[in-house]
Formats: sequence, structure tokens, C-alpha cells
Amino acid sequence: MPETATHCHAPDCEWLRLKTVTGLEHVQPLLPNPELSGIGVILGFSVTAYLTLLLLILHYVTVYDPRRVSSRGKAYTNPVDRDILTYLRERVISYSPSRRFEVAMEKSVLILSDAQLVTGLAILISGYSQLKCGITAYHWQIMVFIAWFSSFTYLSSMTFLIGYFQTNNSMRMIRICFMFILASLLITALLPTGSDNWLDLTGIGGDFYPSLSALCYYKQLTKDSYSHGGPRIWSMVFSVLVVSISYIHSGIRLFDPTSELTRKYLRAWPGRHIKRLLHFLERRSRRQGFWKVPYLLVYAIFIFARVSCDLIASMLVEIIWLTFAIAWGTIKVWDTRASAGYNTERQYVGANKDVLEEDSWSFGQTLPLVLLLLPLLSMAQAYLDNDAKAHGDAKATGSNIRTERNITLHPTELSSIHIGESPQDTIPNPRNSTSCSISRCNHDPSLFTAQSQTPSISGPKTSFHTPHLPTHSPCSASRSPRLPQHPYGPFARYPWYADHILLLLMQILFMTGFALFLLNILSNFLGISAILRNRVFLYWILVMIPVASFLHLSIWYVAGWVVNTLGCEAWLKGYPKKEGEEDRDRGTVANTKELRWWKRPILGRIVYWSLRMVLVNGLVLFTFFVTLEVAGPDALAFNT
Repeated sequence: MPETATHCHAPDCEWLRLKTVTGLEHVQPLLPNPELSGIGVILGFSVTAYLTLLLLILHYVTVYDPRRVSSRGKAYTNPVDRDILTYLRERVISYSPSRRFEVAMEKSVLILSDAQLVTGLAILISGYSQLKCGITAYHWQIMVFIAWFSSFTYLSSMTFLIGYFQTNNSMRMIRICFMFILASLLITALLPTGSDNWLDLTGIGGDFYPSLSALCYYKQLTKDSYSHGGPRIWSMVFSVLVVSISYIHSGIRLFDPTSELTRKYLRAWPGRHIKRLLHFLERRSRRQGFWKVPYLLVYAIFIFARVSCDLIASMLVEIIWLTFAIAWGTIKVWDTRASAGYNTERQYVGANKDVLEEDSWSFGQTLPLVLLLLPLLSMAQAYLDNDAKAHGDAKATGSNIRTERNITLHPTELSSIHIGESPQDTIPNPRNSTSCSISRCNHDPSLFTAQSQTPSISGPKTSFHTPHLPTHSPCSASRSPRLPQHPYGPFARYPWYADHILLLLMQILFMTGFALFLLNILSNFLGISAILRNRVFLYWILVMIPVASFLHLSIWYVAGWVVNTLGCEAWLKGYPKKEGEEDRDRGTVANTKELRWWKRPILGRIVYWSLRMVLVNGLVLFTFFVTLEVAGPDALAFNT
């Protein structure tokens, strides 16, 4: 009975009448609550989230198909996912998953997504049930961020299973209902964290009292003392917006897998007007040379916007965002536990001996880790059960039949056979969003294997159809690089476009890693809004990334002019300068031994790829260091 009394007591909210929360007397000490913040509970929940992340990465690399098909049969393929997956599956892993493996992966993602749903609901419901028992702000924050990365893992799993839910409408509606419940509980749980007094280690709202009841902060929501516009309220608002937008976005994609609606109004409509302007400037630049400057400037803006849209819509960025959300939640959980070592004057005095009891491995802490075997066993069963075997046997049988049919009908034309051209491949199948080996599909060419009409020297591993290239400006005596002209079709085949995608992707990764590094240092004191409002990140995002993109495109344009002037394009692509046209088509390197060492094509390819990588990496470092320089000597001074 005495132990129960210490864990459940009526909240004392008398401090709400004070102007500043300092010098409080008779404050309940911070006591352990292993049911919510025990070491085993935290590890059990977080390991499941990280296991789901690893499975989603494996699913993306081996099984995921970027080709989306809407309910009306319209298909859309994200060029970023398509090109990266084609490169990985042809050049890196060279693995062709069986249909059995694809079905098992789909079921495994579904199992872990359900586990994350139950985890998020369980931890939130447990926290709400203890509000009247005086659950502390310390334990409430741990509970919120465990639910935070569980909910985002669940959302990403839903995105990966879009194809599955297209053919299972009832399951889709059930998941939508649970998504709404989980989002509502999480947003409501985030509201008290915006108080100036919430776990305040900055001194803005008074002294540091982690043992104050979370229920009191809910009562403070309607009072003027709740917030005066400090970093806490902005962090809470940002968190609520992120959760709301993420859930709305995921819900829309479950019903609109190709993002047809959003692309129509957010991409196609403004893109149509920009193309008209480009076409106007293009015609003018042919007649009058000074129109070339605004034409190239608008062209660079158009390319930057197009690459940004492709990246935002890609599943790769979804994985990066999920990784950031889980890492951010993990940092907040463990830094909150570390804050128990501070006294009321915000001085670190060492570990709290009472709270250290949460690190003891009791029955309640061991059980969550043992229960991790359940999803692992379910995943093994998904691969070994009869349904998965039947899918694998059916695919193998169908493949053998198609192969025999092709050999029978065209015994002398084996070299012209393209894998993936059977009639059923032309029928839109919504389940293809989770089950296709992209390196075997020829509906879209690979950026890395078909950048030009000329085959690579080594020869591609897979045959692809060569689609119609966007038209270029007519060849003339001008040595200016030829840019794709109106109607400005897909640019994914061009190396400068691929490098631009890589540049923005590396900018995102670099900035994400740097933000996590700073958040790991500052999360005990300031929220994420301090990062977003800091001038380093404002300069970085709003100024330097667009500038670096413009420099990248400008350098490519100048390099094209130099290459055309020197006539060394064939050498850079790996072909002898005076090679016959017939040999060039076959990708041969005849008579290379007779050339001097600096004229050999292999050296040209090395120089070509080295310059491309140096340019991309150099611009990333340039962006970072110039941002720090422009932001000033106090660039990393975070205002409280």
C-alpha cells in the first residue's frame, strides 16, 4: 500500500497561481516509474522501431517498385527512386528476389507496422490513464517521444504498403481510423510541452521541477502564464504541424498512390506556366543574344524546382525523414532521462539515485525485450508458410513457361528478347508497388546505364528500350551546350540532372546529420525551434542551397562549352577520338594500345567521373563553410 501511494497521488497545481515558478516548497520528489520509463520498456519500444526501419530499408533496396498505378490505371514513376534502385540492383547487389521473398517482405512490413501501431496506442493510453495519478512532466515527455517515433515508423510502413491497401480496401479503412486515433492522442499529448515552465533548464520560466504533474500543465493551457513566445511554444507548434501534415499526407497517399491530385495543383499547374515562360525566352534567345541570360537563369530555377519536387516525392527521402524522426525521438528520450540529474537551480549534481531504479532489470523490464521475439517469429513464418511457397512456385513456373514460349516462337532471335515484355506486364497492377524487381523492368530506363545513345563499354547487364529524348537545339557552329528544348520532357537521362539530384540529396543528408549533432547537445535546454530559427540553418536552407544549385548548373554549362571547344567529349566518355562510327556503336576501344597514355579512353572516364564527384562534394562543403562564414562569429549562438 505505501508503494502504491507514492506512485499515485493527487496532483498539486497550486504553483499555477504564481507569476514565476521559483522557490517552490513541498514539491513531490521525482520518483521512478518503470512502467513508463524503465530501461526495458524504452529498449523494447525503440528496438521495434529501429527493426522496422531496417526492414523498410531492406524492402526498399530489394523489393520496392517506384512505379505507382492509380485506381484509374494511370502510372507514375519517381525518377529518383527508379534511378537509384536501378543502379543498386544492377551494379551493387545484383540480387533478383523471388516472389516468395517479395510476399514475405510485404507481410513482414505489415506485421511490424501493426506492432508500431499497438506500441504507440499502448504507451499513450497508459500515459493518459495516469494523469489523475499525478504522472510527472518528466515521465510524460519520455512517453510522448516513445510514441513519437513509433507513430512515424507506422506512417512510413503505411506508405510502403500502398499497393497492398489498394487491393484491401477494408484494411485500408481500418488503418485510416487507427491513424486518426493515434494522431489525435499524440497531438493532444504534445500540447503541455509548449509551456515556458515545461522541464525548463534555461531559466526562462523559473526553476527546474521535473516532478510537477503533467495534468497541471493541461490546466495551464488556458492561462496567460502558459507561454510568452519562447522556444518551447514554437517547438510544440512545429511538432504538432509535423505530425498533422505527415498524417494527412500519408492518408492522402493511401487513396491517391500516384499523388495525382497534389502533382496536378502543386507541380503541373505552376510547371505549365514556367514552361511557357521558358519557351518564350527560348524563342527570343535564338534571335537576340542578350535574351540568353534570362533564359539560362529561368532554366536553372526550373531545374532546381523539378529536382526538388522529384526528391520530395521519392521514397528515399521518406526513409531519410523516418531516420531523422526516430533519431530525434531517441535523443529526446535519453536526454530527458539524463535531465533527472539536475537540481532545481539547473545545476548538474549527478545521477538521481531514486530514478536509477528504472535501470534495474526486473520482470517488467525483461518482458518487453523477450516479446521482441514475436514479430521476429511472425516474419520467419511469413517466409516459410505455404502461401509464400506457393507464390514462389507460381512465379517460377510462369517464368519457365514464358521462357519456353519465347524460345519456341523465336529460336533465332534470342538477342532481341527483353525481359519484362510479356503481356501481363502491360496491365497495371496496384500490387506492383511492393513487388517488382526494377532492374528487370524496362518501362523506364536507368539513368546510369542509358545516359546517351551510345552504349557503355562494359555493356549493360539488362536490355532497356531507349525512349524518345527531349529535343535539343539544332546543331550549329555555336559551341554552347545543347539544352533540352520545349516541351521539356524528362531530364533523368542527363548526367547533369543526375548529379543535381545527388547534390541536393547530399545537402539534405549533411544538414540532417549536423542538425542531429546540435540537437544532441541542446535538446535538454532548447527545442527544435531553436535550430529552425537559428540563422545558420536559415542561411543554409533559404540562400546557400539555391546558390550551390545555381553554381552546379553554371559549372556544367561552362564545362560543356569547354568540352565542345576542345572536342574531347568522346575521350571523356571513354571512346577514342578517331574511332569509327561502327566501332563506337559497339562500344569498342580498338587501337587504344597505340594511343599515348593521356589519350586512352579509360583515363578520360576516370577524369570525367572524378570531376563530377569533386564538383558535387566540393559544393556541399562550400555550402556549409560559406554558411558559417556569412552567418557570423556567433552563428551557433542559440537565443533563448
